[in-house]
Amino acid sequence: MRVLGDEYVKSEFRAHRNVENPIHIIGFLKEWQMYAQQVEGDSWYGEKLDTEKIDKMSDQQLGQLYELMQAIQEKSTRGS
Repeated sequence: MRVLGDEYVKSEFRAHRNVENPIHIIGFLKEWQMYAQQVEGDSWYGEKLDTEKIDKMSDQQLGQLYELMQAIQEKSTRGS
């Protein structure tokens, strides 16, 4: 799972490399910092996403989240 997560993080940072809106940059970095803190241990496992955050996501972000979910499920199925 770590490999999948690392690749996703690299991809997201590349995608946001040229963002100029400071509000988007701060929000992006804040969320990734929180994510990094959560995945340091196993406390994140089984945790649900905040519905307020999901409601604020764009269609593209929701699509990416769905693709990530599918990739995790596929990797989990192959790993079993």
